[in-house]
Amino acid sequence: MDIIVSHNNLDFDGLASMVAAGKLFPRAIPVVSGTLSKNVRKFMGLYKDSLVFKLPNEIDLEKVERVIVVDTRNLNRLGALKVLGEREPEYIVFDHHPSGSGDLVGIINEIHKVGATTTILVEKIREKGINLTPFEATILALGIYEDTGSLLFSSTTSRDAEAVAYLLSQGTNLSVVAGFAEEPFDNEQRKLLQALLENIKLWRINGHDVVWASSLISGFVPGLDMVTHHLSEVEACDAVFVAVIMQGKAQVVARSKTPNIMVNEILAPLDGRGHEKAASAVVKKPDLDSIEQIIYRGLEEYVRAGLQARDIMSSPVKSITLQVTMEEVGRTMLRYGHTGMPVVDGEELVGIISRRDVDKARTHNLGHAPVKGFMSGEVVTVTPDTPISEIRRIVVARDIGRVPVVDNGRLVGIVSRTDLLRTLHGDHYPEDHMVLFNPSDDASGPDLQDTMEARLPRRIKDILQIAGNIADLMEVGVYCVGGFVRDLLIGVPNFDVDLVVEGDGLVFAERLASKLGGRSRLHERFKTGVVLLSDGYKIDVATARTEYYEFPAALPSVERSSMREDLYRRDFTINTLAICLNQHRYGELVDYFGGLQDLHEGLIRILYNLSFVEDPTRIIRAIRFETRFKFRIEPNTLDLARDAIHRRLLRQLSHKRIRQELLLILEERDPMPALRRMDEIGVWEYVLPEVKLDGALRYTLRRVPRVLAWLAERQLDLGLRRWVVYLEVLLAEVSLDVLAQILDRYKFDRDANKSLLNTPVMIEMARVFQENPDMPMSKLDCLLRGYSRENIVFFLLCVNEEWAWEKAVKYMELVKEVKSEMTGKDLIEMGLKPGPVFQVILDKLWAARLDGQVSCYEEEMALVQNWLEEGLL
Repeated sequence: MDIIVSHNNLDFDGLASMVAAGKLFPRAIPVVSGTLSKNVRKFMGLYKDSLVFKLPNEIDLEKVERVIVVDTRNLNRLGALKVLGEREPEYIVFDHHPSGSGDLVGIINEIHKVGATTTILVEKIREKGINLTPFEATILALGIYEDTGSLLFSSTTSRDAEAVAYLLSQGTNLSVVAGFAEEPFDNEQRKLLQALLENIKLWRINGHDVVWASSLISGFVPGLDMVTHHLSEVEACDAVFVAVIMQGKAQVVARSKTPNIMVNEILAPLDGRGHEKAASAVVKKPDLDSIEQIIYRGLEEYVRAGLQARDIMSSPVKSITLQVTMEEVGRTMLRYGHTGMPVVDGEELVGIISRRDVDKARTHNLGHAPVKGFMSGEVVTVTPDTPISEIRRIVVARDIGRVPVVDNGRLVGIVSRTDLLRTLHGDHYPEDHMVLFNPSDDASGPDLQDTMEARLPRRIKDILQIAGNIADLMEVGVYCVGGFVRDLLIGVPNFDVDLVVEGDGLVFAERLASKLGGRSRLHERFKTGVVLLSDGYKIDVATARTEYYEFPAALPSVERSSMREDLYRRDFTINTLAICLNQHRYGELVDYFGGLQDLHEGLIRILYNLSFVEDPTRIIRAIRFETRFKFRIEPNTLDLARDAIHRRLLRQLSHKRIRQELLLILEERDPMPALRRMDEIGVWEYVLPEVKLDGALRYTLRRVPRVLAWLAERQLDLGLRRWVVYLEVLLAEVSLDVLAQILDRYKFDRDANKSLLNTPVMIEMARVFQENPDMPMSKLDCLLRGYSRENIVFFLLCVNEEWAWEKAVKYMELVKEVKSEMTGKDLIEMGLKPGPVFQVILDKLWAARLDGQVSCYEEEMALVQNWLEEGLL
């Protein structure tokens, strides 16, 4: 395990360096070693959901092999992690502090005389061409600005300025930087700040908090802009205006944190200069009262109304009731990307439940318990006209992730921490839950009746029409969905019918089975059923289900929304297509999520950003579909897959689920592209990390489809399981101990295990065979008899001499075609007594047939007679 650490009392340079190191070492886990500085603690109060850090007690220190240390080299500054020194892991060090005794020495030491450690890491990120999001660039800029005093400290270098310039090009939000970075402050400036604080006025204008402060001093204090900045931080306002008379002139400085207050316009009557968020003016004949009046009038004229709760809240609110279990709450949060939800009793808001509460319940095996035992009953609420600045203060002060919006006692919306952060960062801030498809209220697609008529067998068409008739009689909707529809549209034969019913799927399955003369197998818990026909053909039937949470407002169309909810659960847009089977809409394509367009463009696209979090096996499935159809994974989907892999979500999967997905890939016509893709994006290390997909192995894997196709042409593949052959190839070079571990992990069936354990024997047999060109077919049969078909195919793959290949192939054909014509009855008629000798004779006849010594019944009789006369039996 690799971890990233920094010093105790973590400042912004340490925090930013950890984030930057995470970009350079994406598999390393960031661990906070101790306390946070005041400013970082404040920052994390707002951004804790966006930066995932571990605490020392959340990792197994015994497994730490490499430590990336940033912004320090002193082991004693690592807080709870200084015990790592006793285990002597490898270190990689990034630091800008002067050397000291006892400094850590790493296998890589990047020690540079710059103003901030973050600068060193930003340079590495640029060299490697690693992309940064605007949010990441903002954090990194904070690190440099804090440690260089906004590039004013004497320790600042040109490299720091260049790093900041690069981060600005990546979208750094300077408003956020200004809100958190510390600046240098001398004694005179502190005195001036105190004087201003003693003469302050707070104005409330159009929902914005504006501070006015003025003072008269005898001397001159430089850095009034810095004092003004600190004043705005102390008062936590939206804008601040400061006027100080110094040496006979009034120095006026204004700062704004919102685009709704453009301070350059407000200071224009004072001949002020600057831009919308920072401006200043010098008044030569100062009168503080007059300046105050001018500024106040300007505020009344120019300040636009600020954002209120109603402008950013989510509505209607997804809520849950008191009786819902914690496990159900967890699934709902995961599905919709929420970190918390309101709890209601009827129409009354009675509590809030968070994802942390769910995790706590699961830790104590209380997922079955109702939500009322875990929710927080002290709910902080706001009204629709509460300013965003006030909500932001509530979130930070109370350390809560969401604030319900209540109007006249009724829950009308909710404002989350993410909603607030988007007011600061705009569209660049990551969504909790983000759809990746192009949403459309009109799901109607083309009429597919002609396509169905041309591409489906008569029997399937009859079944679909009967299903539609039954649905009409029940007054419910019925659709065929999923892979059946997808493959119909791209012309791939697939007659596995999946039906979804907008109604009682269990009753529908029973009636369909009765009409088709089959039987039904029902699953009450999941509201699904299978219709089984007499010849083994089956039809899957499911009930279109809505989620178990309640919406305070009704959806526009209950029927269509029910089907939409069911399709939204599916893995990729190309699998969300449905065809209506009801008579009045028979053959109409239903496409809520742009699946038809993605099918035409050859794209594999998930429906929402948490899809891989909800089910990481979808990553493997995406690869399988991509390579099967020669499509490509849509870029955002691929980025989210890589992110899920980086976050080690595949570790959460059971070995059984990984095995299922692996075998499906190995059953593909040519799984090699999928295996290569798995290796490329980091999936393979969670599947078979013991196997390296190197050149020699890839060459053999590429041969397998050709060999299997050749066998299929000659009908020599009957009963052959392709996935076993591929596993034989993949596991051929691992040791027996490692092979035993893999078999124990994946628990293949007994026959598969036996075949896999025999692969070393097949390798040895192939060697012996090729060293004996004159080996008769009967001898080869003695070697291979009793081994599985998959073992014999693997034997073929181990043969690399042309003559040996031809002979082995000839053997397989002979085994299929050659039959001994004599029977035990013939031997009795020859005067032999029944017994073990009969099997000996028949085996020898089989060998003689293989070696071409006999070719008919008469020759077999003559050969046996000869053995008897010579006493060979």
